[in-house]
Amino acid sequence: MNNILKQLLALFAAFILTFSNIAPALAVNTLSDSESSSEQYEDTTEEDSDKEKKKEKEEEKSAPRDGKPVLGNGETGILIDAISGRTLYEKDSDKKMYPASTTKIMTALLAVEAVERGEVSMDTQIQITAEMLAGLDPEGTSMALIEGEILTLEELLRGLMIASGNDAANAIATHLGKSVASFVDIMNARAEELGAHNTHFANPHGLFDENHYTTAADMAKISHQAMKYFEFRNIVDIAHVKIPPTNKTEKERYYINTNGLLSVMRYTDFFYKNSIGIKTGYTSESGYCLVSAANRSGVELIGVIFGGKSVSDSHGDSAELLDWGFENYVSFTALQKNDMPCEIKVKQGKGTDSLTLSVPEPVTVIVPKETKLEDLKIVPNVPDAVYAPVAANDKIGTVSVYLGDAEIGTGVLLANKAVERSFFWPVLALGEWLWSKLLVRIICYALIVTAVGFVLLFSVGMYRNIKRANRRKTKG
Repeated sequence: MNNILKQLLALFAAFILTFSNIAPALAVNTLSDSESSSEQYEDTTEEDSDKEKKKEKEEEKSAPRDGKPVLGNGETGILIDAISGRTLYEKDSDKKMYPASTTKIMTALLAVEAVERGEVSMDTQIQITAEMLAGLDPEGTSMALIEGEILTLEELLRGLMIASGNDAANAIATHLGKSVASFVDIMNARAEELGAHNTHFANPHGLFDENHYTTAADMAKISHQAMKYFEFRNIVDIAHVKIPPTNKTEKERYYINTNGLLSVMRYTDFFYKNSIGIKTGYTSESGYCLVSAANRSGVELIGVIFGGKSVSDSHGDSAELLDWGFENYVSFTALQKNDMPCEIKVKQGKGTDSLTLSVPEPVTVIVPKETKLEDLKIVPNVPDAVYAPVAANDKIGTVSVYLGDAEIGTGVLLANKAVERSFFWPVLALGEWLWSKLLVRIICYALIVTAVGFVLLFSVGMYRNIKRANRRKTKG
């Protein structure tokens, strides 16, 4: 009996010991499973939330909206024709926004315009100074420039527009403007010249400043001007770039463009086949910004999105803007090469007093798909007359193409043939000079009036004499 009781007590003790060893493990496993389930639930919830948001956005975009794009809450945007700058679509495009790094479009524009004027070249070497690196946010995007190293202007422009280097912006600004502050003054003056009247720059890179703002419409004007330059287009269209070693670095720098429309190298979901630029931007105050450009079948468009909540918003809505433009607008030839839309007077010319003008290249415009040739109005912009001699292909004026009241395209007008100067041009010139004098014209008019009066009086006198003579004959 005692043995049986001892065995039962031993079994009970073993059971207690076993349970005490297993219980913590069970507790850990149970807790682990619970946390795993919770984490899985949170992931599922977040995934479901993303799907729900995506579904809501798709439903919003599929709602009746006259076929036009729908931008996200808080976003502003515009789509323009890259030939004429005409607005094709806009949403709150005159609302003041913070542009972030899209500011660098203006910085690059001033640089390529300096190249165009011959003040610098793309090969101009620029040495990095402490002034160029001062005052920058260490967390901001940069080329990691080093004081004392030397790069060309082209390399800095690539670092500016592809890597979005704030240090590159300061380097370019200091070199061209002698100081960042002076360069900013140039930026603001140029913005005014371009009609960007709701824009004020405080720096050349776009880091947040309350006094640094623009609008989608203004940024479209600035981008429209920048895209006229080959040097600018050639840089903003690059998906990735290598900057060779400098006097201060042993390794090359490698950058992937922050614009996901250009390639899948940075983002896999946003590649846009016809993209040709231009620039992204982001700060917490500005949201996600993207200035885009694309060319398809001769139609070139520029789009601006400001204030996106995510990269997906700025890139996705930019793609939607471009798609809508390509679906609704086409390239149309308003004038064929050598078309002659007008004739002009020629003064002091030999053998002719008129000249026909023609366009040397076709004049193409971007129009709604249903547009017909008779819907367009062709308006020459030429002086009343030109003076001989005139050489063949001399530029005499321009021609504008209108759709309704909107100018949608322009072309140049050249002289269709040469006109030599008349041998008697000094006499003709003297006559024209005299005729330009008011007193001479008054005297001439007076002489004409006198002559006409004399002729009338003479005619009346003759008429009366004839009547008298006839009466005498009748009486006789």
